[in-house]
Amino acid sequence: MAKNNYKMNVNQYSNQAEQIRKAKGNPNKNIHAKKKNSNYGGYSAGSYMAQKIVDKANQQERVKLPTWLNVTLGVEFAAVLIVLILRLTAFKDSAMLGHLSSVLLGVTCGTLFYIRKYKHTKKDSGLYTVITIVLVIMCLLYTTFGVLGLLGFLG
Repeated sequence: MAKNNYKMNVNQYSNQAEQIRKAKGNPNKNIHAKKKNSNYGGYSAGSYMAQKIVDKANQQERVKLPTWLNVTLGVEFAAVLIVLILRLTAFKDSAMLGHLSSVLLGVTCGTLFYIRKYKHTKKDSGLYTVITIVLVIMCLLYTTFGVLGLLGFLG
């Protein structure tokens, strides 16, 4: 006959507490496996700590951007969005707005390159390198042609 865990003479709260204690298990069981530098389980303390150090070194650290950089990015994206909307709607034939939008796009690409290159340095993948190169090329081209266009338009 199966053992009945339910006790009739005890209230339901005691039964629930007992079931919770059984579910948690014995907290003192295998405590030696949890001790620092323990070699329980077949691994030596040195290799365990070396593995933890390697894992910590390979972990991608989260870099918090400075406030000025976050504000600059917000302002740049808002300015690019406003200039592109104006360029596509009200000022379709405006050459100055076209050159200004090129300069703003180039500066924004340069800012994104700065963030990727100098703030997140632990990237080694090929796609990351390609995106970084594309950002540099776009920054140089858009900024150069935008500034040349503005100088030709103003001068």
